[in-house]
Amino acid sequence: MKGSVTKRCPCPVQRNARGERIACKIKHGSWTYVADAGRDPATGRRRQLRGSGYATKGEAEAALAEHVDSVRKGTATHDERQTVAAYLRGWLEQREANGLRPTTLQSYRQHVEQLFVPQIGHLRLRDLRPGHVEAMFREIAKPQPGRRPRGPASIARIHATLRSALGAAVKRRLISFNHAVGIDLPKAQRPRVQPWQPAELGRFLDFAAADPLGALFETMAGTGLRRGEAAGLRWVDVDLEAGVAIVHQQVVAIDDGKPCPHCGGRHREASFGRPKTRSGEDRVVDLDSGVIGVLMAHRLTQDAQRAAWGEAYLDHGLVFAREDGTPWPPVRLTKRFNELVRAAGLPKVSLHALRHGQASLMLAAGVPMAVVSKRLGHSTISLTSDTYSHLLEGVGRDAAERAAALVPRALRDHSVTTPAPETTQAPRQSDGGPGIAGVDGAASGNRTPDNLITSEVLCRLS
Repeated sequence: MKGSVTKRCPCPVQRNARGERIACKIKHGSWTYVADAGRDPATGRRRQLRGSGYATKGEAEAALAEHVDSVRKGTATHDERQTVAAYLRGWLEQREANGLRPTTLQSYRQHVEQLFVPQIGHLRLRDLRPGHVEAMFREIAKPQPGRRPRGPASIARIHATLRSALGAAVKRRLISFNHAVGIDLPKAQRPRVQPWQPAELGRFLDFAAADPLGALFETMAGTGLRRGEAAGLRWVDVDLEAGVAIVHQQVVAIDDGKPCPHCGGRHREASFGRPKTRSGEDRVVDLDSGVIGVLMAHRLTQDAQRAAWGEAYLDHGLVFAREDGTPWPPVRLTKRFNELVRAAGLPKVSLHALRHGQASLMLAAGVPMAVVSKRLGHSTISLTSDTYSHLLEGVGRDAAERAAALVPRALRDHSVTTPAPETTQAPRQSDGGPGIAGVDGAASGNRTPDNLITSEVLCRLS
């Protein structure tokens, strides 16, 4: 591999008798190296790698030698002269082409366009350093006028996006190190969920029973389905006789610009996608008798609506659809839930709390954590444990008692001996000195023959 070093300074270029450039002798300017990187396999054009800003010729030559050595070892990187902004946008396009979930893609795009590009997008990808990343996150954490400060959990999600993007750049040999790794961030703690008490949940379900969305809310409370999963549930995926439902899709609150797979049109603020996690896809959820009854009654109501609309009914096969058969936008479900909660005079909780309530009821009933995790479609059992472990305070004691009851033991008397009642006539004493109370010739009282034991309680137990 070929390369050279040159000095860059404001002085006029000087050459020797053979026409070769002579380096300036004045101690100013900086040294640069240029290395031949061969031809681009995609375009066939010649590539050159440059490094600049070195104070001496020796530093530039050492950097060139280091680069030549990395090429020889196969560890050299080349950012293809991309800025951070250009790389991140290309990364988003690649993730979308690879089938990233629409909601995740939307979140990534917001982070890139609203946070990363304004702060570090102008930098060359190869020039990005941990200091740039740390400065950006300090700016992101600052309170902004008109909005709440971002909490540690939000910052952790933003950081995860950048870490994933730069990790992909390392794999592609565009950079040699992921500068989003190892930086200091505010510690994020998962907030404790506080679902309704069973009596409060019952009050809400009774109050909402007559509402057009009452069946949806009761199904969420009885199955732990997410909002989008309930909105995307199809009749073909529900077996009321067997008492099971299979989660195949969800409705997400975005307009991805793609035509609806069922009617060919576009639905504002609603599109169909896969469930949130891979472990949540195609999962089987058992239905209790109460939910089965609600769904049977709801189906009769939906059949009447279909008949009333006639040919104008846009059947999407959904269990919970609007009167014309189109999907409910998820934001509309949340809005109606909040209205019903206020009208019922109940403590304010989020719609997602119905899912938390199902988890808390199962754990209180002694259902194993692994079963709860699978039913909810969590990606890992540790997520379930971290979210709901604080709800197990009484369950742990009950489990300990049941476990102890399985071990057969002989009956034992744990009571403490009480002193004998006082009598008017002192007991007889033998000449043999102190003895055992209650035995002829023993000393009176609770004392023991062992004078080293002075505790009254221990004397009685001895």
